[in-house]
Amino acid sequence: MVDTLLSLLETSKASFVAGLTLSHQILTFENTIVALTDEVEKSCYLAACTKAPHALQLQLLKEWCLNNNLEKFHCKLCVDPDVFTSLIRKLENHPIFSNNSNNPQLPVSVQLAIFLNRVGHYGNGATMEDLAEWAGVLIGMVYNCYCWVMIVLLQLHDNVIHF
Repeated sequence: MVDTLLSLLETSKASFVAGLTLSHQILTFENTIVALTDEVEKSCYLAACTKAPHALQLQLLKEWCLNNNLEKFHCKLCVDPDVFTSLIRKLENHPIFSNNSNNPQLPVSVQLAIFLNRVGHYGNGATMEDLAEWAGVLIGMVYNCYCWVMIVLLQLHDNVIHF
């Protein structure tokens, strides 16, 4: 009988130690899960975001003119190519498009295309980010081009705007 009691005591002691080890492992596992959950909530995504590759589409304007695809040109800029060319000729000599910096400005044709695309579209298709991606420039450059062309058009209003 004493042997049986000793054997039960050893078994319960081993079970108790095994239970403690298991409890410790569960607690460690639970802490790991909480830490990982916090990391996911902080980062809001599981894997690093990679930006989708894109190519600027501004050069398509010239291609559309050469291929006589005026619908696409007009859809993007809301003017015909001959009007676009005429506007460039009237705007290109304005002092706002020249600077004495080592960093040259974008060509007047590019600035005008950015401006016309921006004023000709609205809603989701007119975001600065989308326009910057379309033109292959930074968002700040889109804003600057928009302002510069608007200033020149307002100054030359009587010469460039006809109804």
